[in-house]
Amino acid sequence: MGILGKIFKSDDENAMSVDGSIVTKTTADKGKIEKQGEEKVVTSSKKGDPSAYRFLVQPLITEKATDLVAQNKYCFIVPVNVNKTEVAKRIKSVYGVKPTKVNFVQVIGKKVRTGRRIGKRKDFKKAIITLNKEDKIELYEGV
Repeated sequence: MGILGKIFKSDDENAMSVDGSIVTKTTADKGKIEKQGEEKVVTSSKKGDPSAYRFLVQPLITEKATDLVAQNKYCFIVPVNVNKTEVAKRIKSVYGVKPTKVNFVQVIGKKVRTGRRIGKRKDFKKAIITLNKEDKIELYEGV
């Protein structure tokens, strides 16, 4: 099978037979298989909205950010063009908690130099999310 054969797969290669019924399987839908009558449907096992991870780039894990956890504030790096309502909606969909307040800190990238070459680091935005006292986000599970 050549390179173009891998790109342009036919529908017969995507379909597989389980117990005589047809299941369509794609690489994007990795999860549980639920049975509905004669067909089996592949559902996603991921919680929340998959587009939320474009708005929440990564949690910010610094010494100052870990001190803010004691005040029930969590820090995330977000793209420069997002607003507070979008971040609050994505936090609710991913972590299941509703933030009471969202604050931003705009960080301008520093000018850097390597030898004779001059460049600039990327600009980014920090989102500081304040939650209720009874709510909690588990960010430091693997750290």
